[in-house]
Amino acid sequence: MKKAFVFDLDGTLLNSEVRISPKTYQALKKLKEEGHLIVIASGRMYASTMYVVENFLPFLKGNVIISSYNGGYIVDLNGKVVFEKGVSKESAVKCIKFLRDLKIHRHIYINDKLISEIDDKEIRDYSKHSFVDYVLVDDLISEIENSSHPTLKILAIGEPDKINLVKKLAEKEFQGEFNLMKSWDTYLDFIPYDVSKGNSLKIISKMYNLDPNTLYVFGDSENDIDMLELTKNSFAMGNAKEDVKKVANYLIPSNDEDGVAYAIEKILADDIDNVNI
Repeated sequence: MKKAFVFDLDGTLLNSEVRISPKTYQALKKLKEEGHLIVIASGRMYASTMYVVENFLPFLKGNVIISSYNGGYIVDLNGKVVFEKGVSKESAVKCIKFLRDLKIHRHIYINDKLISEIDDKEIRDYSKHSFVDYVLVDDLISEIENSSHPTLKILAIGEPDKINLVKKLAEKEFQGEFNLMKSWDTYLDFIPYDVSKGNSLKIISKMYNLDPNTLYVFGDSENDIDMLELTKNSFAMGNAKEDVKKVANYLIPSNDEDGVAYAIEKILADDIDNVNI
């Protein structure tokens, strides 16, 4: 019986050194060899997600569905973009002004490019973390207004307390305009209001005739919650946030303890009842 597996990247498949461990590599290779469907659902941009696939999991190239930008950009098994949704130009411009006023780092993603108006430590560190070069422009607002492509996501980066404050203020300022998601304590994603990893899995499930409730879904962060809630087979990593652990049906070892590999072994052995740590 073929199964469908959905994996977040950071904090889930990737360990704290932003690498795939040998055990996780072998576990995913086994899934591919046995013909199971594999989906990677990440807040990362598509280029960054594909860098991980090509460099750390090369056997998945052409054998994985990618849901990037927290579900705003879906690429099927054939490498075809089947869903793309950005924020309105008006909302994107308003958001940049809002973040400028709060004096917090902000950058945008247009046409799968990472774009900043300030060459600061935040963009340099983020670029290194995501394995993607950034483009420096004079003015993000001009970039948004003059582009023929939608702004797929806006990201604010700051200290955890500042990010929490920004999120609280943004929830009041942008009701019904953005889905606000923390992918790390220091990252706040501004994505289209009806875009999420969970909604992307509903789209993928329709495309491939899957029952969302039977998906095996793995995650660790706030932006994983709505996809974990879709299925009875939901797995929170040992390093997951407490609110993520609360919604998942199973708790497995952390990303630095080969939690994904451990769970895959149990699932394939029909021993899922003994997967909890």
